[in-house]
Amino acid sequence: MSRAFGDVAEAYHRLRSVIPYAALDWLVPHPCHRAVELGAGTGIQTHRLTRYADEVLAVEPDAKMRAAFTVDGVKLLAGTAEDIPVEDGTADLVVAFESWHWFAQPAATREVARVLRPGGTLAVAWNLPDIHDDWTAEFWSPVTGAHDETRRPGRLILSATEPFATPQYRVLRWTWRRHVDDLVALLGTYSRVIALDPLERQEFLDHQRSLVPADIVDARFTTICWRTVYKGA
Repeated sequence: MSRAFGDVAEAYHRLRSVIPYAALDWLVPHPCHRAVELGAGTGIQTHRLTRYADEVLAVEPDAKMRAAFTVDGVKLLAGTAEDIPVEDGTADLVVAFESWHWFAQPAATREVARVLRPGGTLAVAWNLPDIHDDWTAEFWSPVTGAHDETRRPGRLILSATEPFATPQYRVLRWTWRRHVDDLVALLGTYSRVIALDPLERQEFLDHQRSLVPADIVDARFTTICWRTVYKGA
């Protein structure tokens, strides 16, 4: 299913929210000479990451997403979290923005450990809608609905046998003023909506639009951040 995002690459790039700088300040180690971003997509998060690392390698499996990648000065690599095309022990940071829950485990975690130098950081983060009343609960249901616990957005689950320190956790809350049209279009970039057939998708989005109480709304979001240090083999 993660490959289906390429079918909405333009909308994904235009509408998806970026991870706040306050989150990156906490997630990225200092100094950071080489950062590897997994599931980099169109580069909407990569642009900010370049402010923190001397070198950024962006890894993305979907050819359509790579075709829409827009960040200059970044080496874009075809690859997956389970087969990262980066040399052993060369990264100060491996980061996944809004993508960790798609990766096959424990293969991805083992690949991250291979790529990181001892003392390097694994960081993951998601922007998730903040549910605070009835309309937001129903509107965002495709994003916040039931997930398998090991594949739930916002969770970092590591086996006790993995060579990482106990993960640290931080939450940031913020608002994003959006027109209802953009909010509905944003909803259309999530996997459960992409998976609907075209007629069903349009009917669903029309219904979701009717839930929004105003043309302009201050949408509340929560950024969930995890970081952990690779202890070495």
